[in-house]
Amino acid sequence: MGIYVELRDQAGRARTGLPDPSGGTFDAAGDFDRFVDQPPYGLVPGGLPVLESVDPFGETKMPSGAMARVIADCARALTMAEGGPEQRGLLRLRILAEECSRDPSSALFWIGD
Repeated sequence: MGIYVELRDQAGRARTGLPDPSGGTFDAAGDFDRFVDQPPYGLVPGGLPVLESVDPFGETKMPSGAMARVIADCARALTMAEGGPEQRGLLRLRILAEECSRDPSSALFWIGD
């Protein structure tokens, strides 16, 4: 399984070239599948309600107004994240959510396989 997330504008175009917390730029976030596929129930205070609501096999669209909850889930998941790709993926997801929250006409698209 592989889930990735894109930030899209109102016309459905993906936003690219976002500043990567590890340096350089990025276009999408991923590598945090275990928080979606097999949520760590009871291990994260307050759970991960947004990540747990994502369809791991389809497409889930989240509007700009939901980004505060996405950011909160990222913060909680980061307390359990393994280093490397998983942590980078969650940091990128947080940046996507922060950018999305600034533009009410944008949305995050979660694409599973």
